[in-house]
Amino acid sequence: MKKVNLWKGAQSKMFRKLNITTALTLALVLTGVLSGATAILASTTSNFKQTINPGTLATDIVDASYVSVSSPSVTMSSSTFSFECSSSSGIFGTASEQIYVSNGHAANDGWTLSLAASSPSDLWASAGTPFDFNNPAGSGCTGGQMTVNPSAGAVTGAPSYSTTGIVKGSAASFSQGVTDTVTLLSAAASSLNAGKWVLTGVDVSQAIPAEQPAATDYNINMVLSIVAL
Repeated sequence: MKKVNLWKGAQSKMFRKLNITTALTLALVLTGVLSGATAILASTTSNFKQTINPGTLATDIVDASYVSVSSPSVTMSSSTFSFECSSSSGIFGTASEQIYVSNGHAANDGWTLSLAASSPSDLWASAGTPFDFNNPAGSGCTGGQMTVNPSAGAVTGAPSYSTTGIVKGSAASFSQGVTDTVTLLSAAASSLNAGKWVLTGVDVSQAIPAEQPAATDYNINMVLSIVAL
């Protein structure tokens, strides 16, 4: 006669019931976890970032509409041959050829605008006899000397920036190796870090040596430069 283990059968039924209960419990737990998953998603807000770099510090010669002038020039007054020292004069910075400065947060502690010849050894060139622009001998009458007076001019916003902290330079004469540049404008740290300005009406005079030959082609290149402080 085959023996039947009643306990094993009962035990098997019991475990099968236990497995069903366990499975249901796990299903309920998983359902609870999944239903609450939205609470731990990342934020829907994204932080956008960007950088605005500083612009430039620049100078130029511009017309009344602030458009760059392609070939700016200063015409000095005519003089006549003389057996004595004489002079000529001109205006640097006019309504149609304004001295222009633009600062686009490139110089936050101020800047300096200056004027100089291309080289301290330059001359008033001519097919005739050149002469100096920076010889102080004889008050400029021995070889020739140029004097620039920015204080006679006017500085304004282009068109409406504040000129607070921007100061015109003083009159100065070029002297080779001593005064090779003349300051036209100085901007302090208190001036605007972003702005545009124009300077007009700078007086220029040139001492001409005695007996300087007559000619119509005397010319010299003068260069504007600007540096941040």
